[in-house]
Amino acid sequence: ETLDFLSNTSADDLKLVGIVALWSGLAVNCVAPYLQVSGQQAVGPARAQILYASQPLWAAIMSFFLLGEACGIEGFSGGALFLVAMFLAATAENPDPNCPAKECEV
Repeated sequence: ETLDFLSNTSADDLKLVGIVALWSGLAVNCVAPYLQVSGQQAVGPARAQILYASQPLWAAIMSFFLLGEACGIEGFSGGALFLVAMFLAATAENPDPNCPAKECEV
């Protein structure tokens, strides 16, 4: 099957496959994790988790604008509530590390 595929492809097709493989190897598996770890160290674990948890929201927003996906009132409401929750979590004060646990619980 592989030999059949390779014998029926053009040089342009193989070039495209090579470019996609390079993109996947360099950008997706090299640069992105490096930037992720660097950013994680800068913002701290709690705020980093907020950003990671928002991935489905950003995927829905991008698919709405870039792919023309439909989104109903429930989708817009849920996205707006998620953005409000994200804002509240990101702007919350950091707990005092010197405070006893029973007095600092929220």
